[in-house]
Amino acid sequence: MKTSSQIQPKGSVLLVALLTIAILAVICATSLQITSQNTSTGMQTASWQQALTGTESGVDAAIRALNENGVSGANAWTNWISVSQSGTSVPTTEPSASPSPATGPPDSTHYNYLPSSKLTTSFSNNEGATSVSTWVTIDRAGMLASQDTYGNQWYRVRATGQANVSGPARVSNNRLDSDLRNTIALKFNRKGGNNLGPTRTVEVILAPASNGTGILLKNWLVMSGGGTIHGDVGMLNSSGSDLHSTYLYGNLFYSGTTAPKNTTDVQGNIVTPYSATITAPTDPTWASGTYTSVSAGNPGTLAAGNGSNPTYYKVSGDLTVSGGNTLLIQKHDNSSGNKIYIWVTGKLTTSGSGYIQQDSNVQVTWYVDGDITVSGDSYQNTSGRASYLTINGIGTNNKFTDSGSGTFTGTVNAPGYDATVSGSGAYTGSLIANDLTVSGGASFNQSGGGGSLGNYAFASWFEDNSDPTHKDVNGYYIIY
Repeated sequence: MKTSSQIQPKGSVLLVALLTIAILAVICATSLQITSQNTSTGMQTASWQQALTGTESGVDAAIRALNENGVSGANAWTNWISVSQSGTSVPTTEPSASPSPATGPPDSTHYNYLPSSKLTTSFSNNEGATSVSTWVTIDRAGMLASQDTYGNQWYRVRATGQANVSGPARVSNNRLDSDLRNTIALKFNRKGGNNLGPTRTVEVILAPASNGTGILLKNWLVMSGGGTIHGDVGMLNSSGSDLHSTYLYGNLFYSGTTAPKNTTDVQGNIVTPYSATITAPTDPTWASGTYTSVSAGNPGTLAAGNGSNPTYYKVSGDLTVSGGNTLLIQKHDNSSGNKIYIWVTGKLTTSGSGYIQQDSNVQVTWYVDGDITVSGDSYQNTSGRASYLTINGIGTNNKFTDSGSGTFTGTVNAPGYDATVSGSGAYTGSLIANDLTVSGGASFNQSGGGGSLGNYAFASWFEDNSDPTHKDVNGYYIIY
């Protein structure tokens, strides 16, 4: 009898199959873990960038409020809050809202604060950040207007944006991961907030940036007689311009099909082409009850308010200060933050020996819907600073006239007005107009700016990644 010695491989296929399944399961689990971590890392990176976008929108909101302040007054600061400040410190985490609305740029003892509830963007997706919120502060940071060449105030803006996420936004809970995240400034809730999500803080210093010229015209410039200009002139359409070989101690910028004539005594450079943006001012939109109504004529006295509570007046009709009469724009106190806004729906005129006297501590912003006629003697800006007087000419086909033998010191923003500077006096400040005629012995001296004549530029910009409370794995503080 012959016996078979062949071994039957029963059950080996099952073992191989189970082993293969186990290996595939490990591979799938590893791949899933890697994919999950990569997804979380991607969400972290995305929310990190979203937080920066929110921060930048906060800086934009601050610049917009400062730029609109000279146009819409207190309305430029809707939703902003005025908070008392000790020294130059500002909060590092979002403060509680207070009931004190801001009505203008901060003075030296306050900062303006925009809550995150007023600057939040929500997203409809279920992955990543569900919203981005930003809170902002503006303060003077101890900077003085006297430190600026033209006496304009610089400001500090600090904006913190947070990307709020609904689920886990960490790659892991490992301490090394936390240290890595902190090292690259990805620490979550570093600046407060109720939800998980990265925060980023940017601090910028804003410097007033003039339009680059003392005189900015939509059209032509004509000079005659002994008139002179000390400053730069920019013209968007120079056709019809003639300097008649009078002196311009500055640069002449122009665009247009016809070059200015008789420019032999321009002491600076003559440059073409030239471009600039002119934004026409508009009437304010003060709500009823926020201003005091004044009848046409001469009100006699208009009182300013302090920096956090300026006064608003609306003159229905022409404001005329005739011979032998005076309009006093009176200070509120001896601080440098006295402010007043005056809206004249008709003409603003001083004539004869009548004059307007503006106290030295008062900053005045006018809105005039009709012709503007003043002279050096008839408008006395006793501060001697052009930035303390801003006259906005509203509309088109109106005239601005400065005549006489005194010095008019101020800034005029009237891009729809035909301007004339004549007589033997001087205009000190800056001017935006449709066109300009300088005649007689009149002189124009570039100075000041401010109000709606300028914008704000970044003098500095840096991201604050500091966290003095955080330690690394060795127990050392990490301070940037």
